Amino acid sequence: MAVPKGVVWPRDPHTEAKHQILARYLDAYYPIMAKQWASNGICFVDAFAGPGEYSDGSLGSPILALRRANRPDVLATSAVVHLVYVEKDPKRYEHLVEMLATETVPSRFEVSTNKGACEEVLLPELDRLSVWQGPVFANFDGFGVDTPHQLVQRVGKAKAPEVLVTFQAQWFTRFANQEDVEAGDRVFGDQEWRAVADLPTPAEKKRFLVDQYRSRLTKWGFPLHLTFELVDEKGHELLLVFGTGNSRGMEKMKDAMWRVDPVTGSRFRDPRDPNQMQLDLSESDPNLALLSQQILVELESGPKSMEALQNFALLETVYKKVHAKKAVDTLESNHKVDCQHAKAYSDYIVTLAPPSLFG
Repeated sequence: MAVPKGVVWPRDPHTEAKHQILARYLDAYYPIMAKQWASNGICFVDAFAGPGEYSDGSLGSPILALRRANRPDVLATSAVVHLVYVEKDPKRYEHLVEMLATETVPSRFEVSTNKGACEEVLLPELDRLSVWQGPVFANFDGFGVDTPHQLVQRVGKAKAPEVLVTFQAQWFTRFANQEDVEAGDRVFGDQEWRAVADLPTPAEKKRFLVDQYRSRLTKWGFPLHLTFELVDEKGHELLLVFGTGNSRGMEKMKDAMWRVDPVTGSRFRDPRDPNQMQLDLSESDPNLALLSQQILVELESGPKSMEALQNFALLETVYKKVHAKKAVDTLESNHKVDCQHAKAYSDYIVTLAPPSLFG
């Protein structure tokens, strides 16, 4: 969707799906972090907060984040909860302030609303609040290419940092065409990404850029990352990148993804998949075709334990750990892999079947 010009605007299918993911992830995030980091406090950041609602009355991420934190299992801890909102547009900022004024804010919550560009006001505010010794979850949900690498890098220095970064599809187009190279430099922090211009196909360009950004996340303090696209019914794409240092965070984000209501009109895609397969993420009937292909490629380097394949599914694909066993079962029934069964998944060995058995 185009960058909106009004104070509020319609919520598109991408946003609805994205908010479902965020809300469900925060349902898991807040109680875990409030219990583990009660003495340090926890912090949620919305760097492009917006007005707090959409034209149809549905809630924006700042209100969703506040309400998700205001729950008994969080309030039962002694943790201070910081919610930091930044909005550049003055009218949207005022609308957000009015929205927040109607919300119930517990005494141990500190809601900080900041008017200005996030690259100018966010870090000074986080320094003032002294949040760096605890967990910080930063939602960088901008339009186009809006998230400066310096902000992601600084969040990555917190004790338990996590980020969710949004890129519009035009991100790839602009970078590939070299029309605004400075925007890419601000996102990546260097010029190495510019080699994308030499790649022949859109899929190769996309994968290259995703891999480049994932490598930056590792350097910036987020060794684990998940990248996926939301594709609406008209083919419009939205890329989401999640970075964390905790495998439990990866599991909870995957849980949130796979619970998105299919009626949102969005499907998922792994931007690293050369075939660009669109997936219906269904808990009850998962489409494991892509994961099966990925497991076969992984096995080309040698036998793997089921435990290793579960970790591969969690850390390197859009799938959950539990999906690895289901995919291997199907591959085994189709005579594409041989399995040495064992009760312990560390001893359950999976090997590519001999070529003569294929087909």
